[in-house]
This record gives sequence, C-alpha cells and structure tokens, in this order.
Amino acid sequence: MQKKNEAAVSPVVGIMLMLVITIIIAAVVSGFAGGLVSGKQKSPTLFMDVQIVNSGSDLDSGFSANVLGVSQPINTGQLKIVTSWTTMMKDNTSADLAGTSMANMADGTFFTGGNTSLPNSQNVGGRWIGATVPFGVGKGIIQGTGDWHYPDGYFGNYTLQAGVGLFAYPDYGVSHGSDLNGGYNGAILYSYASGSDFTPGITVDPTIAVLGGGWEQLRAGDTVHVNVMYTPTGAIIFSKDVPVTEGS
Repeated sequence: MQKKNEAAVSPVVGIMLMLVITIIIAAVVSGFAGGLVSGKQKSPTLFMDVQIVNSGSDLDSGFSANVLGVSQPINTGQLKIVTSWTTMMKDNTSADLAGTSMANMADGTFFTGGNTSLPNSQNVGGRWIGATVPFGVGKGIIQGTGDWHYPDGYFGNYTLQAGVGLFAYPDYGVSHGSDLNGGYNGAILYSYASGSDFTPGITVDPTIAVLGGGWEQLRAGDTVHVNVMYTPTGAIIFSKDVPVTEGS
C-alpha cells in the first residue's frame, strides 16, 4: 500500500515542479523585457520662441529662435531642422531665383518652398563659407564679431539649453539701398540684387539655407512650418506654424 501511495504522489510533485519552473522562467523573461523597455532611448523635450521676419531688406529680416526650456541639454549634432511654406510669387526677377524653376513662374502663382538644415554639413557660401547654419549664440558658445562666427556657433557644434539663441540672417552686400555689391540690401525691396557679394544661382546665404530659395516672397499672413527632429529616435521634438511678420 505504501508503494502505491508513493506512485500516486509522484506525478503531482512533478507537475508542481514544472509549474514552479514555468513561473521562474516567466519572471526572468518579464524582467528582461522590462529592462529592454526601460533602456530604450527617450526623446528630449524642446520649447522655443521662433520668429520669421521679412522687412524687405536685411534689416531685421531672417530666422531666429530663442530656447525657452529643454528637458535636458540637446547637442545640435543630433538634430535636423525642416521648414516648409506656401506663398504667392510677387517678384520673379529676384536674383535668388535665377537659374531655378521659380524664375519661370508668373507673378501671382502659388508655390511651395522650404529647406532642411543638417548638422555639421556646410550649407552656406560667400562670406560664411565653411559654416553650417543656423548659427548659435549664448551660454557655452564662443562667438565671433560682425559677419564672422566661430565654429563653436555652427549648427551641430553647440548645445541647446535655456537662453541659447539660433539665427540665420540674409546677405546684405556692403552698400545698403544700392545693388553695387548685391544681396538682400534694399536696392529693390523684397528682392535680392546681383553683385560682387551675391552671385545669382550660386550664393546661398544663411536665410536661404534655413528657409529655402524664394523665401523673400513671404509676407505677413504667410506661415512657415518649422519641425525639429531628434535623429537618434526620429521623434519630432518641436513643431509649429510660425507666422511671418514684416518688421516694425
């Protein structure tokens, strides 16, 4: 009788051991999966005040942004800025449009524009040759004077944190109100003029690099959609429709 009882108990013990082993394995797998989830890289948050101004000349015009806050300092080498907009052609003779399909558009035609700014990838020429915009200024950034900006301020080299500013202003040539040196110097309002400082179809100034060719056609009432992507995760950490103003 004792051997029969032992035989009856044996399967029960085996089943209990199997249940215990299953529970242990499930706990290990769950813990491993939880570790994977918690170890997944998170995207930072970014808050900025962005302004886009077109006064008709280089005075006050361009793209600017002030960082109001971040969840953590963000290396701009991990970002890309994408702008997009739609507006109506007002002056297809602007030297910025020469050699592009936009030069063939009749005034009054609606068209789209914009650009993508990649870090550490030269996107301007002329007096800024070798630079990547938007330039950065503020905390922790060594800044040059006048038109010359140190590499610390090139997009991709500086870090976004509260108080840091970004900017991209248009080429102004040398002589305001004259096309002698070309650029966005007010010789013809809301239009680029050709000259020694601005070669149509070749020169890309900081504002063109950030907002794209034809940006000078933007006016009050237009909006520019600005996205900032955090490339390690592919997440958009800033997205806003920015109204264009025409200055004071």
